[in-house]
Amino acid sequence: MNQTNLYSFRNREWTRSQRLFPTPNAQMPFVCRVDENWEIVVKRTDSRLTRYFSRDLQEFFSDAFGIDLRIRHAENVQEAMKNKVNRIFLLDAEDVPCAALQSDMQNAFHVTVEEQCITVIGRTERGTAQGAYYLEECMKLRGESTLEAECKEHAPRFSPRMTHSGTELDTFPDSFLAACAHAGMDAIMVFSGQVDTCHRGFPDENALWPGSGKGYCDFNHLVWRAAGYGLDVYIYSHVITDMHPDEEGARTYYEASFGSMFRRCPGLKGIIFVGECFEFPSKDPHTTGVRIQKKDEKDPRPSPGWYPCYDYPAMVTLVRDVIRAERPDADIVFWTYNWGYVEKEARLALIRDLPTDISLLVTFDMFEVFHDEKGRPYRIDDYSVSFAGPGQYYVSEAEEAKRRGIRLYSMTNTGGRTWDNGAAPYLPVPQQWHKRYAAMRDSYAQHNLCGLMENHHFGWMPSFLTEYARNAFDLGGVDDDEMLKKIALRDWGREADTAIRAWQYFTEGIRLVVAADCDQYGPYRCGPTYPLLFDQKKEELHLPSPEYASHGGFGIIFPIYPDNIFEKTDFTLLRYERVMRVEDLFHQGLALLNEAADRLHAPAGSEVRSQCAVAGFLHSTYVTAKHVMKWTILKSLLRAAAKGETHEREQELYEAVGNPEKDVQVLAKWMHDVADAETVNVNRTLLYQQEDSRIGFEPTMEYIFASEQAAWKNRETQESLRRLDVFAAKRSTEA
Repeated sequence: MNQTNLYSFRNREWTRSQRLFPTPNAQMPFVCRVDENWEIVVKRTDSRLTRYFSRDLQEFFSDAFGIDLRIRHAENVQEAMKNKVNRIFLLDAEDVPCAALQSDMQNAFHVTVEEQCITVIGRTERGTAQGAYYLEECMKLRGESTLEAECKEHAPRFSPRMTHSGTELDTFPDSFLAACAHAGMDAIMVFSGQVDTCHRGFPDENALWPGSGKGYCDFNHLVWRAAGYGLDVYIYSHVITDMHPDEEGARTYYEASFGSMFRRCPGLKGIIFVGECFEFPSKDPHTTGVRIQKKDEKDPRPSPGWYPCYDYPAMVTLVRDVIRAERPDADIVFWTYNWGYVEKEARLALIRDLPTDISLLVTFDMFEVFHDEKGRPYRIDDYSVSFAGPGQYYVSEAEEAKRRGIRLYSMTNTGGRTWDNGAAPYLPVPQQWHKRYAAMRDSYAQHNLCGLMENHHFGWMPSFLTEYARNAFDLGGVDDDEMLKKIALRDWGREADTAIRAWQYFTEGIRLVVAADCDQYGPYRCGPTYPLLFDQKKEELHLPSPEYASHGGFGIIFPIYPDNIFEKTDFTLLRYERVMRVEDLFHQGLALLNEAADRLHAPAGSEVRSQCAVAGFLHSTYVTAKHVMKWTILKSLLRAAAKGETHEREQELYEAVGNPEKDVQVLAKWMHDVADAETVNVNRTLLYQQEDSRIGFEPTMEYIFASEQAAWKNRETQESLRRLDVFAAKRSTEA
């Protein structure tokens, strides 16, 4: 692979439009056509946001259609509105009261499209901005400067919609901030353990989590820049909290950290606390009483961050008071992620004692237990869209939050990326996202769900799912199926139906994924980089990684795949049978996409080829997972055969992998075949990355799959085969 391709995705101006041409959507009726005789009217103001969205719309018309519009800055808005012919008004309710605008949400807007006039009136200027982006999106879907007649209010169901950076950890270039705003997101998150520092940088030995990066981040400047795009800034806390709230001097201790942070940057919107990064010396006897970094491994109890300790409410209350002394309206977000596995009553007891003027964040999909068609159990261990949700863990806490009147947020991964594949920029399974969107809308109605965390540190990158989610969360949006059809027609033209069928294959595949730790922290997390090992120890493995990667090397990956097939035969067979079905479905969908792209004569670098590459990478990941599981089963059978051991259910395992002879040399040959097929898979996957440099990148791991990692993987495979051959030869000699 050409190394100069790495990170090239950062050079994209994500909101920039190339020249657009009519799509099949343009065949739909329209009432308004904008041409060079039109102009954009905004109030005269010093607002950076108004300047941005008006110029953005102006540039959109120029880039997309070659139409150059004048921007008129009106001193008197009411006077300007007396002449509406060939004008696009971008105003807000402060200037033009709008009785049809009912929502109090900042990003709400009302749009009126008539033959010779377009009027957008936002609840605030942030709403006006969203109205301008909405007009752009409508015209992008059509591929021409025409609009259907409309007189409708649009308002987001959810605010905040929070995102980490997908381009670089804790780094937010203007192009990314603009993309967030266009996507309907309204807040960004920055990891921080102290004032004006973030995780992007080099290891910090004094960090909460050893090895976490430390870099300079001017919070005040970031808040200022983000505000220019209509975005708020949240801190995701990694602040060390080593004092119990009841201890003498606790308030002074926390004023020095949280108080200082908000005193020096009062523009911060809020702060997010999660158990694993908000541990304190709890007195709850269910826990060790010390954070995990200080835990005695002989103590079987969890550290406080992994249990709903009875004194967490006191801790939350104290830090709330310290922070709100500096910013009275700061949003204090408390996330229950780490103890979702704990029994219901213990979790709800904590919520019952929390202050009600904070926000409770609950993960939407995790810890749900299922049984397959053979009655074998499995669980959603970490973020996954294999289950649309909501899980019972979420529902129980959402109901309690509603009962107590606590503002409810959820971690939903609706940026389009989950640990079902950590190194793909998005998961093209829109029919499954549709189910999640619908479940979230139900929770909006039933539980008052009002805010979203749309990703964790894997961040968000624009894709065709961006418009799909924005529409789904819009109270004035169209039906999900209608929107998906429009997107498919825009991107795939006459092959739209083929693309939708391919997405359906991917969706059916993702629904079969078993979101188990060993795979989500294994091949699903890093794709084809995941090694085929024979008897190597973790200490022998040196995965190439830049030293500034927050989770470099195997920081959040388990490279030693569990070799417990005889002890957990049901779970082994379940995962292997499922991944073969998943791989086949992705194979069929990928074939459809590639055939459609060829019929369209889509050039390299086009959106069509990029979508094919992302789908190809996902397929390759499931090929790797299949090979890893088959290799592991064969290796265990090989070792048992070499020792002359017989296991009660080994015949089921032999049949699962193709029923080889129970012979060391035969099993070794089958393992060679798996390794050779995996090397082909790795090399093929590099071609996908040449098409889209987002593939293989995750902000905390940096590139977890690229040519350097692929070469390492292939070398490690050959080392495994060498060790296998030595083992097999020795056993043959002994025999």
